[in-house]
Amino acid sequence: MDIDIRVDNDTLHVKLSGPIDTEGGAELTAKFMEFAERSSLKHGIFNLQEVPTTTSAGIGKLLKFFKYFDSRKGTMKIKGISESLKKQFEEIHMDQILTIE
Repeated sequence: MDIDIRVDNDTLHVKLSGPIDTEGGAELTAKFMEFAERSSLKHGIFNLQEVPTTTSAGIGKLLKFFKYFDSRKGTMKIKGISESLKKQFEEIHMDQILTIE
């Protein structure tokens, strides 16, 4: 999995490519935590257009990030999602938790 992260003011932009598995989820968490230490981050925008699938570990990481932004009275959005991942999210009702655009 490839991870591209950038910060724009109080918003963290994350673009992922490849399936989110246990190993990739751990790498994503480590990179996320580097940025999470910045108290000014309130919003997260995740581009999952190039993520075909995720494991339960990946789902857990996304929920952890959602809770992080929610605890700061911020938002987390999925902007761009592959059709296969969108279907997976719908099956487990993640689309009812996360904003998907």
